Amino acid sequence: MKTLPATTQRAVKPCLSPVAVWQMLLTRLLEQHYGLTINDTPFCNEAVIKEHIDAGITLADAVNFLVENYELVRIDRMGFSWQEQSPYIRAVDILRARQATGLLQQSRKNLVR
Repeated sequence: MKTLPATTQRAVKPCLSPVAVWQMLLTRLLEQHYGLTINDTPFCNEAVIKEHIDAGITLADAVNFLVENYELVRIDRMGFSWQEQSPYIRAVDILRARQATGLLQQSRKNLVR
């Protein structure tokens, strides 16, 4: 009688590159908050994204530079309030974008392993 080693096989998901993650998040953030596509920005070029990553620029800082430079207005906030509403992206916006794109689930699974 032959015995076989007990092996557990699980599907291996390919790890996304940092550029691919930025592209997904930028697409979501720009569309949802500013009504833009990634092609409307310099980030349509992967080399530009890579330069930002290599320079240590955060995603929030990169988007907020666009907001400041082009005076972008957020379209996801309705009405007026007594408080001035900031046009800038915050950490919670990026967190929600990660969740919406499925990136948050993936990173949680990687932490558990």
